[in-house]
Amino acid sequence: MTSSSSSPLINALSTLKSILTSRRIVPFDALFFSFSLILLLLFSTNFLSNQSYTDENGLLLGSTRHGFDTENSENARKFSELLVRTKTVKEAKEVLRNILLAKDDSSETGADEVTFRAFAAHAVARAKFGDGRESVAIVAPIGCLNDGDDRIKEEEAEAVALALEMFFYVKSRKVKWLGRDVVLVVPTCFEYYERGKPVSKIHATEKWLETYVEGEEQGRNDNATYNDKKEDVFFRAGQIHQAFGIETPHGMKSFKKSRSIMFVKLHGWNGALPNQDIFEVAKFASRTGRGTGSGFSVHGTHVIDTAKTTKLEKWVEHTKAWTSFAKLSVVGKPTGVHSAFKVRSIDAFTMVYSKDEGGVDEVRDHRIENYLASGIALETAIRACNNLVEQLHHARFEYVLIGNDRYVGVAELAGTLGVMLFALGIKTLRVYENEKWMILSSSSSSSRSMKTVFSAMKISTFVLVMVVLIALAYFNVALALCSATFCVPMCLAMPEMSEEGKKNKEQ
Repeated sequence: MTSSSSSPLINALSTLKSILTSRRIVPFDALFFSFSLILLLLFSTNFLSNQSYTDENGLLLGSTRHGFDTENSENARKFSELLVRTKTVKEAKEVLRNILLAKDDSSETGADEVTFRAFAAHAVARAKFGDGRESVAIVAPIGCLNDGDDRIKEEEAEAVALALEMFFYVKSRKVKWLGRDVVLVVPTCFEYYERGKPVSKIHATEKWLETYVEGEEQGRNDNATYNDKKEDVFFRAGQIHQAFGIETPHGMKSFKKSRSIMFVKLHGWNGALPNQDIFEVAKFASRTGRGTGSGFSVHGTHVIDTAKTTKLEKWVEHTKAWTSFAKLSVVGKPTGVHSAFKVRSIDAFTMVYSKDEGGVDEVRDHRIENYLASGIALETAIRACNNLVEQLHHARFEYVLIGNDRYVGVAELAGTLGVMLFALGIKTLRVYENEKWMILSSSSSSSRSMKTVFSAMKISTFVLVMVVLIALAYFNVALALCSATFCVPMCLAMPEMSEEGKKNKEQ
């Protein structure tokens, strides 16, 4: 009964296998691989891409008003000037120390909330209406752009100044909405070396986070700058749920307000990305600070020229955008200080205030306006996450952005990869069906033996490539897809048994 009922199914599968492995009709492996390339080209269209949206309803986007004003911008400018006047990074740290330890009536900052270690400065602003269980972090590196002269750069001073003023602002009496603790972190990076060369500033942030979370310094012993002892532990705040880095690589004054652009850095170690909702927060915060007509993009990704009108021009622009975004995922190198947080499953991004491709204008000093815009953007991001009762989890963690408002999700990426693997599977099955007689043959002929080894190695290589690509997709689907685009056609191009061999098989 079982044999008779399964016979039609077995016959159908056998027929399907014969059709797929036969080259007399059409080379199905090449056909499916060509189809996967068409899918890659369709990523830049509305057919396979999706409209981006905010999946977490708890994010307060558009329902709050900002309080960061020109007075705060002026304070940030003054902090920046104090830091720039210093001659060394060590002296800049001392100025930072004095600013943080100074008490005033508006900020109510005290020494009991501030810790200094050789690799990072740390301060905590306690939430007035929170339970102390949750927090967000503001990170601005210092001493990472010096070119051997050991002097703080103006760009870094401005980023640290903005972080300082935002810290004092959320501690001030006029902020009534703060429900989470705010942790200010100013890491350094010159203490960390790898193969005799200073490494990225991400390592200092990683070291602070490791020390903060685990309660004790790990790794090598740094040269202390401020009584760096084991007992100098970082004062704990609530569990960090989100983190925001600040960078100003081109400074605050060297370009027009209309020519400025807000970039956001998303990529972490091994191409890891934060929850897509945090990107929506960054996008909304940027537009709130600069206005709806301002520029915004992912750092390192092609900025789409909105002036392009034809469908072909738009397709080219979107293709450049998603390929450059995927490239950052494939390379797998961290792009900013936010990368340290993703390792511990903390959603974070680095806000980069930079100049647009449109040009530079040195005529006017726009620092106040630019501090105001950046401050409003940062406040908006902090306040958006202020009332969340859980970590972001609704939106996706694997995606490729093709623009500010569209993305390709993991389903489309994995589906395209699956088509490529299916093409390779057809190739493997056909080679096995055509050459298994040779592999299973007991002939001791030397020529036959070499052909047997070659056939076995060929099939093993195909299977190994498929297994590696499937395993790689689990960790980084963009890297797996990119690898398959190059590896699969090489496998498909490998020679199969000749017609003479097929005749010998039939004999």
